[in-house]
Amino acid sequence: MAKLSKKKQDELIKEEIERYRKIFENLQEDKKQVVQRLIERVAFMTITLEILEDTIKTKGATYTFVNGSQRMVVENPAQKSYNTMINRYTSAYEKLFALLPKDGLNVDTSDDDDGFESFVENK
Repeated sequence: MAKLSKKKQDELIKEEIERYRKIFENLQEDKKQVVQRLIERVAFMTITLEILEDTIKTKGATYTFVNGSQRMVVENPAQKSYNTMINRYTSAYEKLFALLPKDGLNVDTSDDDDGFESFVENK
């Protein structure tokens, strides 16, 4: 993924927003208002992280910086941005998906109940 125009980035972000909206379409109306802004942020970070990943793959995580006779290996700014954003993305992503009801997920509940869920709910 080469450097993308703002228009192309916006298109990709809109696609990502739509993908998340489909996941959260059955959410209660009061929660949908809260979720919308979080979806937009997570979608933006998803596309930005993909762009940063491509830059890192292409240019590397570090590069040799030359200042006169001095040479040193420094971290690629894209790597630094990626490292910072991935932590925030993970946190936002977890918060977003925590808003989904447990029964709305496609989880196999046929396993034997070990009593843990009822224990946690009763605390």
